[in-house]
Amino acid sequence: MARSLTIHFTDGGHQASFDCALHKVDRSKLYGARKIETLDEQGDPCELATLLDDGKTLIPYGGTASGYLNPDGEWVSRGQITPVDPDGEPLQKVSSSFDTGLTLSTRASMEEFLDHSIRLSYALQSEALDPVFVETLADGAIFKTRFSYRGGIHPDPAFVLQGEDQTIWLLIARENVIEYAALEQAAVIAATEEDDDETDSDELDFGLL
Repeated sequence: MARSLTIHFTDGGHQASFDCALHKVDRSKLYGARKIETLDEQGDPCELATLLDDGKTLIPYGGTASGYLNPDGEWVSRGQITPVDPDGEPLQKVSSSFDTGLTLSTRASMEEFLDHSIRLSYALQSEALDPVFVETLADGAIFKTRFSYRGGIHPDPAFVLQGEDQTIWLLIARENVIEYAALEQAAVIAATEEDDDETDSDELDFGLL
């Protein structure tokens, strides 16, 4: 079932709030999906299991879990853990966007949009879309915001725009980090008149290497 998200739209002095249903669009919905099923000799489906280091103990699928331990080896619940930065200062947590709503008040340029890679796509659908909001997107506006599905400390950059088929998209992105590499530039050593006078043309000049 599609979840509902409240949009708080502000642009050019106009303000409006309305609810939208989020419909996730992925490759399986666009192109279909394939599933590989492994069968045993009797034709029954096989189940995944993990073989421990002793070579004889099998743990069935779903039989493992992750947890948190303190330096003394004691079990710590997730609620007892506080995220901190490299300096040990507590990081500010953000609430889920489904609880706070999504604020659209800042426009993004096409260059800024293309500086991100899209990792999740949601189609926004509503029978109560603000007409100014729809008209603004139809004119090519792109709005940037921050989106957090469950809440946490690192909300994702997100963009809202309209496609050619008039579908309104909420695109969850990550900023591209590009590192440029180049060959080390060799230094050029210019010969002086003194070097020209004292250097024999038949001798190898190591200064030019």
